Formats: sequence, C-alpha cells, structure tokens
Amino acid sequence: MVYKQNSRTRDIFEELKLSIMQGMFKPRERLMERKLASRFGVSRTPIREALHKLERMGMVRIIPNQGATVADFSLEDIEYLYQVRLPLEQLAGRLACERISNGELQTLTDLNRELEKTVRANDFQRMIETDQAFHLALIQFSRNPFLIKAIEDLRLRSYPISYYYWRSKEYLRASLEDHRKIIQALRKKDGRRMDTLIESQMNNSKGRYLKYIADF
Repeated sequence: MVYKQNSRTRDIFEELKLSIMQGMFKPRERLMERKLASRFGVSRTPIREALHKLERMGMVRIIPNQGATVADFSLEDIEYLYQVRLPLEQLAGRLACERISNGELQTLTDLNRELEKTVRANDFQRMIETDQAFHLALIQFSRNPFLIKAIEDLRLRSYPISYYYWRSKEYLRASLEDHRKIIQALRKKDGRRMDTLIESQMNNSKGRYLKYIADF
C-alpha cells in the first residue's frame, strides 16, 4: 500500500500503534526504519516521524545511534505507573458519580452494548477503540480538565500493558460485566462502589501483563 503525502505519517503511526498493541511487535523488538519504509512503501522520513510520536506516547524507546525498540516495562515501572493512575482514576470516577447526567449515562450504556458487538465479532481494533471510548467518556464526565488531561496521558502510556487484558476473551467478558456495574454505581451515585470497581479492573489489567512478562 502506498500512502498519500498528507496522510502517510498518521496512517503509519496508527498501524504501528495497533501492531504493537496486538503483539505483532514484541517488547524490546527492534523497529528498523529501513524495513518499515519498505513495508509501507515510503521513505524513512514518515517512519521516523511515526516512531517519534510513538516514543512520546511511551510505546517505543529510541536510543541515539541504536534505533527504536518496542518499549517494555520493568516491575518497578509498572508499580510507579499504577501508583499514579489508580487514585486519579478513582477520583474521576467519584466526581462522575456526582456530576453525570442521564444522557451521559445513556452514552456509557450504548458504548458497552457496542463493545459487546465487537467482542462477538472478534473485531480487535474496534474492541480496543470502544473500550477506550467507554473509559475516556467516564473520565470526561468528571468535568475536571486537569484531571482528564493527566489520566489521558497515563492511559496512553499504558497501552502496551492493557493489550494483554484485551486479548483474553475471559477478561473481556469480565470487563463487560464491570462496565455494567460501573453504570449502576453511577446511577446510584455510589462513589465507594466506583472506587472498588476501578481498582479491580486496573489490578486485572496489571496482573495480566505481569503474567505475560513472567513467561516472555
């Protein structure tokens, strides 16, 4: 496939991001510009731009004179990341319990129904997009722009970790049920229940990745 000049970097970035999330490129695997340029039918420039964008997201590491590799996370990295993410996402959940409207509750219900369809269809890309849309909407409903920005940045850095949760049908079915419970907690304005649900989901995601790297 040959990419148009005005969209090639974006398209390459999106495909590389999905490939990393799907495990087609493994943690610590080298991403060689020459091979990627040949694969996409472009010069190295858009490849380099896409890799730098992925580096800013935390999905790729670029070492001068050595090139790019898929990022991996040490046990310490994971603990530090989740130490920050958990209380922030719990705060966003509690604020959403206080501030969410009926229309916004319906938005989350519709997104979870759409996620069920993508799971049944085994549509991995749409599955990821819809699951992320659910959680980003929940965060948005906190109505705190500084909190929203901080969580969005941390969630982007967690993509490679989250993938190992998404690719398990067992965990996906559990996630759908968790979403339904989150919606119930929002309806009841139950911030304490929301704290528990968010912690459970995040611990499951972290645990799935830790199991993967233990076997890698």
